[in-house]
Amino acid sequence: MTDTAAALRTLVRDATRFPHFRDKYGKVDLDGDFDLAELPEMTREDVTVAAEQAAAHRPRAGSAYLFTSGGSTAEPKLAWIPTEMHLGELTRHWQPLTDTDVLANLASPGRLWSAHYCYNRVAELAGADVIGLGHVADEELGQWLSFLTRHGTTAVAGTPSQLERILRYCERTGHPFAGTLRVGIWFGEPCGPELPLLRDRVAPGLGLWGHYGSTETWVIGHNGPGCPVDTFHLLPYQHVELADGAVLVSTLHPGAVAPVIRYRIGDRAEEVACPCGRAGRALRIAGREGSLVKFAGTLVGPHQLVAIAKELPGVTAAQIVLTGDAGIAERMEVLVVGEAAEDAVRAHLLASQIDLGFALRGDDEEFTVRRVDTLPANPRTGKTPDFRWVQAH
Repeated sequence: MTDTAAALRTLVRDATRFPHFRDKYGKVDLDGDFDLAELPEMTREDVTVAAEQAAAHRPRAGSAYLFTSGGSTAEPKLAWIPTEMHLGELTRHWQPLTDTDVLANLASPGRLWSAHYCYNRVAELAGADVIGLGHVADEELGQWLSFLTRHGTTAVAGTPSQLERILRYCERTGHPFAGTLRVGIWFGEPCGPELPLLRDRVAPGLGLWGHYGSTETWVIGHNGPGCPVDTFHLLPYQHVELADGAVLVSTLHPGAVAPVIRYRIGDRAEEVACPCGRAGRALRIAGREGSLVKFAGTLVGPHQLVAIAKELPGVTAAQIVLTGDAGIAERMEVLVVGEAAEDAVRAHLLASQIDLGFALRGDDEEFTVRRVDTLPANPRTGKTPDFRWVQAH
């Protein structure tokens, strides 16, 4: 039996300690021809119940954080994460910082958000200094970037949206902060081509280092300056299956508090050879699985609409604002950043969606495009989601 197969058997066996999983996995023959693919997938509800029951039933061998993910477009999901956050293992494979760095951590603390504590700990393990700044609003950027420059900041940890805002500010104003940076750690949302292009123009000495994962699974994969931003090297303790392109994760780390077995993270991916040449499995993340909403009598994918809008010259960022509930939108507003004309963006989107274009043949008030200077971000996490729901009144 391989080490991975043995670890998978142990993972499933240990899961049956929790009442919620006794019926789900209790009848699996772990001594026979065990086939992981025959096990049912874990759902979001399973993950939340696992976190709750882990608190009540796990041996008190160590302390843990209760963190949450989601909540901007769905109910938050809870997960217990050991306070060491598996970072001893991670930093053996991923080392963006050294003991000469000063890290500005733009992730905000509190509200069960994990990134602030994670990247403080990454810096601590490297011997680097930390400025735990949190999210910075647009009107404060100049003041805080001057502060960070005075204090010798060489690295920034933030969402791609936050890093882009900083580089755009430096490009627009000539602020010297970008020239002091050598490390940009990004997390929390997909990193599109905009950030590398900005980096090339404004801060060519800035290396980009990213993570892929979720609060429930913790870090699944990582990349560095030699990797495309959509490609991640898998950590040894994360067993990843691709089921018709969908990512299923089983976490084999012996320090995991709650079981994660064939959890469908919600992304599509393909296995690739990363151009950096690092050995081991690597995944290219191809985007989210079908998160569709009904609008104007047809199903549309907000993530896809954002990607299509950004294909148009003159659009640097986009966001969909949906008004409605229960997955049915009454109105859709497309917010765009850039120089493209609103009418051109609207025509481009409708031309790309045959059903939507047929349903909206007139100048419908239910579907509008509006240019903005910046997209609204989640003030708790600094993430800029592809789409937001606004409750219909």
